[in-house]
Amino acid sequence: MKSVLLGLVLVYFLLCANVGALEISEYNITFDILPNGYVNERVSMAFKERLNASTLNYVVLGDISDLRISSDLGGIGYTLERPDNENNVKFVVPAGTGSIEIYFTAKDLVFAKENLYNFFTDLHPPYSDRVNVIAFLPRGFAVYRDVVYPEDHETLTDGERIYLKWEFDKPEDIMISFKFYRSYSDYSLLILAVMGFAIVLIAGYLITHYRKKVKREFLRGFTEDERKVLQALSERRICMQKTLEKQFGFSRAKMTRIVKRLEKKGLVEKEKVGRTNRLFYRK
Repeated sequence: MKSVLLGLVLVYFLLCANVGALEISEYNITFDILPNGYVNERVSMAFKERLNASTLNYVVLGDISDLRISSDLGGIGYTLERPDNENNVKFVVPAGTGSIEIYFTAKDLVFAKENLYNFFTDLHPPYSDRVNVIAFLPRGFAVYRDVVYPEDHETLTDGERIYLKWEFDKPEDIMISFKFYRSYSDYSLLILAVMGFAIVLIAGYLITHYRKKVKREFLRGFTEDERKVLQALSERRICMQKTLEKQFGFSRAKMTRIVKRLEKKGLVEKEKVGRTNRLFYRK
């Protein structure tokens, strides 16, 4: 139970008697979840009427840091007391204040288990006509199987990050919970696969192009008739000499001269078969 309480955030105001009729028109809470699991929380409220100079208390449960308070009139100083698990903040708002913004970093709203993360907070905002809650996921993260509470929400994106948005009319208690996970690893594997496939294609093209170029350079050292014979032998690997004679219209004597020249260059071997030769390509 204690570990759950660390994740609860309780917000309320104790107002002086002269501002007991204070009314809040809009109360906004933005959670900016960081990759390390910390959450930058921003609370802002707009009042229906501008305040008189007043002392207010703001209480947050849990482990927080980097607390800052400001109003539409400028920054506000504060005093902080930390009994047990509470953060009691006292500050004075100047006369004429129309809105207040409170910023801090919470360290116990996200719970991680393996590759799955759970965000949980229980809010008790002051009475107001409307409460808006927004939770930004870290870049590269996505909502897990739409496990979100309350279910009446919007899932949006700013082009870089996914965020969830809720709107409440005059709520008393608000519990926010959702699960999320790192999604960019899936895209990384896909990108790596595509890159690997592209590299294989490019390498294949370059190797084929190189082989064709080497072959062209190699054939430049031969006569046209020799190139014809070499081309035929390279495709068939083994061929009868009389078959090539008929294919190219060479006489037996001419074909014999060509074979002898190719033999000297180590490109062809022959085997006597009757009155002709069986030719073997050796390149």
